[in-house]
Amino acid sequence: MSSNTAISVMDQIIERAVEQNPHAAELLKAFGPIVAKQRQLSNSITLPKMDYSVVDKEKLHAGVPVIKQIYLFSPTDPYNEMTLSLISAVKESMPKLRDDLNRLSNLISQGKLCLADCWAVNTNHENKSMSDWGKKLKVSPSSVSFIINLVSRVILEARTKEIAANLGEHDWGKGYCPICGDFPSIALIEETEGKRFLHCSSCGHDWRFTRVVCPYCENEAQSGMDYFYVENKTQESAFVCEKCRKYLITLNRAGTLFSRDMDISAISLIHLDMIMQDKGYAPMTLCAWNVFD
Repeated sequence: MSSNTAISVMDQIIERAVEQNPHAAELLKAFGPIVAKQRQLSNSITLPKMDYSVVDKEKLHAGVPVIKQIYLFSPTDPYNEMTLSLISAVKESMPKLRDDLNRLSNLISQGKLCLADCWAVNTNHENKSMSDWGKKLKVSPSSVSFIINLVSRVILEARTKEIAANLGEHDWGKGYCPICGDFPSIALIEETEGKRFLHCSSCGHDWRFTRVVCPYCENEAQSGMDYFYVENKTQESAFVCEKCRKYLITLNRAGTLFSRDMDISAISLIHLDMIMQDKGYAPMTLCAWNVFD
């Protein structure tokens, strides 16, 4: 699929989401173009090759995600190109961030900072503090963190496709992502066979997971798990677990007539996030769109 075709499909997905969920129109207007830019970049960027043969499938089976076996960011990834492209998209969608992002893009263009440092890791494979880095640049740490997370998603999404091609089928029975180790932001239950698939907003990976276990705490007590529905919309719900007090936005797929982007779907169902958090539940993972102050 060409980048222009991909953009066109994403535009249609976003427009349809706005029509179906007008209450989320402003949020979709803000995040939609950014998500579209991420998809375009992940399909077009060229990353340095990695040796995925070091990934141990036995460790995967034991619950050790790929990123704990091989670090998926390289010092030679095209950070400048991706960051500047995403900054441009964010400035259009979120004008309140424009001053911070203009300052950041100027520093990048002038060669006054090394973006690779943002993804450098210590011996424990832990990222350096973005808060300290942002303060030194006189840019809001939250703005820096937001952009870094957007770039990380592009790289991880591109790597996820490579990993799938190299590893093929593998056993995975955990509720966190087998690629990056993050918990899902949304789930999809297929209409025909009733299978549940979890979606990771950090890398875009989808994996199958049993419907009778909580992905977050692995609770199997059926009396402590349920689905919350609003306005008789049975295709949209929130899975809730009373043991860990976590929820997971869930879609029941009714046919495959239209293309779907799981992140756009998650954003469009923000009303469920608001309801569940008001009831005292917390999302299984924090996303830029489901955190309410």
